[in-house]
Amino acid sequence: MKSGIKFITAFTFFLGGELSPVQAQTPTYYDPEWRITAPSLAGLPRLRFLTSLDFPPFNFADANKKPTGFNVDLARAICIELKISAKCEIQALPWADLEPALEARRGEAIIAGTAITAEKRATYNLSHSYFKFPARFIANKSAEELSGKSFVSSLKGKKIAAVANSAHAAMLKANFKDVEIVPMGGIQDVYSAVKSSEVDLAFVDGVSASFWLSSTKAENCCTYLSGPYYSEYYFGIGMAVVTRKQDVDLSVAIDSAMKNLEQTGKYKEIYQRYFPISPHGQNF
Repeated sequence: MKSGIKFITAFTFFLGGELSPVQAQTPTYYDPEWRITAPSLAGLPRLRFLTSLDFPPFNFADANKKPTGFNVDLARAICIELKISAKCEIQALPWADLEPALEARRGEAIIAGTAITAEKRATYNLSHSYFKFPARFIANKSAEELSGKSFVSSLKGKKIAAVANSAHAAMLKANFKDVEIVPMGGIQDVYSAVKSSEVDLAFVDGVSASFWLSSTKAENCCTYLSGPYYSEYYFGIGMAVVTRKQDVDLSVAIDSAMKNLEQTGKYKEIYQRYFPISPHGQNF
């Protein structure tokens, strides 16, 4: 069953009718009413987070070839929150080696961008989602202002680029009936089309777009339009920290730490460090 489009807020799904954007800049994932008590990790001899170096800005190598990025900083913050920094380690491996290393007990957790799926849940403990990828409309700044009863209705007849056969193209086709979808061979073609005003808008991954918008290639041509769109059906549930099935206490402790990091503003601090142009923000 389709889960529909989720627009900005963490718990509201679009199932029909008008979309109503809600102001948001830094995403929130944990229900404030969710009570999580962190189990004691006093008997844990080590907490080694396994990551990779090929998923910037989440995990990559710094100038000294050491692991860095959003996921790495989040792992360090989790250790501080759990008061076990002295036991914490971070090791980078090729992506294909992460799960075998976890199973061989060469690490206790994976924080490298693992997508939450039913198959993964059947094999591992997965934390609550700590990052989701929103879809965004982007438009040339010189384009005429969209007007109408609502943003969605004002798209009628507009030419919107999307990567051919992508989740974004499928979501456009299913939920925006009165637009002209212009399929493109790749994301750079989509960016070029909106930059040159060959199309009215583009519908793309908001995270990747945030870096293109601020790049020299974009030449300050374009901007986000409207707010972020979320859909578990098209874009997945999000990323999770992975632990072994038997390490239930560790999994619960990680969730507790991440919820506290969100509530205290530490998550926001890390997020803004890597996403100065927020893919989750509201733009008109």
